[in-house]
Amino acid sequence: MPLYIRREDAGYLGGAVPVLVLVATDPIERLPVFRFDVGRPLPCEDWRLLAGPTASVVDGPGDSGIFVEGIARPEEAEDRFAWLEAVDRAGGAVVLVVDSHGAVDDWAALADGGKARGGFVPAVQRTG
Repeated sequence: MPLYIRREDAGYLGGAVPVLVLVATDPIERLPVFRFDVGRPLPCEDWRLLAGPTASVVDGPGDSGIFVEGIARPEEAEDRFAWLEAVDRAGGAVVLVVDSHGAVDDWAALADGGKARGGFVPAVQRTG
């Protein structure tokens, strides 16, 4: 059964590799513990990201997955479309699931702490 994440618990960070930060205290079945190697997050095998403006889905193996609520106000659209373009350019995004709101800019510390889950998730190519 997919986990539901409210938009208040989702953060979208830009950059060369975009990041989707999700705050959830529930365990995410089959999503690997976040690992960092040679300056890059390791990929999440068998996971795919379908990113959109009004909702995103991080689809995992079997029934595993995460449904993320999208924008609700028109003033959010410009930032979300910029993030979606970054996802297209990078071919995916780093998905980080953490247990509380806070700084997530130190990936090595997140990996060392062993509490964060996720990694690089390739995007499903959108059409149209």
